[in-house]
Amino acid sequence: MFKAVTKDPRLLRDSIDVVSQLIDDGLFKLDKNGIELLAADRAVVSAVDFKLNASGFDEYQCDKETRIGLNLLNLLTILKRADADDKLTLSLDETGSRLDITLEGRSFRNFTIPLIEISAEDIPQIEKLDFAADVDVRADVIEQGIADADTIADSVIIELSEDMLRMFAGGNNSKAELKLNKGNEALLSLNAKCKVKSRYSLDYLKRMIRASKIADKTKIRIGADSPLRMEFVGDHASLSMILAPRVIEE
Repeated sequence: MFKAVTKDPRLLRDSIDVVSQLIDDGLFKLDKNGIELLAADRAVVSAVDFKLNASGFDEYQCDKETRIGLNLLNLLTILKRADADDKLTLSLDETGSRLDITLEGRSFRNFTIPLIEISAEDIPQIEKLDFAADVDVRADVIEQGIADADTIADSVIIELSEDMLRMFAGGNNSKAELKLNKGNEALLSLNAKCKVKSRYSLDYLKRMIRASKIADKTKIRIGADSPLRMEFVGDHASLSMILAPRVIEE
């Protein structure tokens, strides 16, 4: 049996909103600890690792580990129907082939989503990735840097060195640059033994930074011309996203 109840649907809705910006379908794992999702997009440009703890619900029951495939847009469309004061309930029907969602507030509303077949072989092995440097930084500052770069180009170089975080975009004799030196209050920690940099798509970064709804700071891990990992950890949920690099043309 699986049943999860929350009187504040915003955390689940906001999390799925971000995830659905990157992937279309996902294989969710349900167990006694909560809900997890590890999936990659069809182009294998990005991947997500999402966890919503059982403590994030007012009531939570899961008798055995279960995996269910869902279309993220279908799920999000229903979650957006919830009012702020609605009680939201997720449960599997008796056949185990559908997810039932009920909203209780000024009225009682019920929705049903069919489960879809997704192979466990499609789950990305992101734990095998290795990163040379990482930084903890206020999410709103990174969001500002992404927006600045987006006025100039369609990609941005993120550079970490022993004493600085730098974001740089250029094109057509224009440039946008953000620098945070060690000691800046927005730069919470920085670990880099040498200078490393990679270029990333701004279109994807704009989607990923929306996870600032979950936490007001983010950890960014990169290497030289390697994937980026952006992590957000809140009180009851965590969301990590992987983004493949673009080749830097010197």
